[in-house]
Amino acid sequence: MVTVKEKTTVTQRIRGNCPTHSRTEISVRDVKTVVDEPKEREGTNMGPTPTETMVAALIACTNVITHKCAKKHGVEL
Repeated sequence: MVTVKEKTTVTQRIRGNCPTHSRTEISVRDVKTVVDEPKEREGTNMGPTPTETMVAALIACTNVITHKCAKKHGVEL
């Protein structure tokens, strides 16, 4: 017998405020962060670059999925 799991729907609200050409202030839930460019690229260096933010998100997702899979299969990390 096949068990069918109902699809999970997630709603996210993310707000971005762009006070300069390089800085973006991001609000997610009750958390705020800044994405920016370094001074060498005419930014204010107040946060990671967009590319660094993207790579950091990939690392974070890999961490979460790895731990979920390990737990499901009884593997301790």
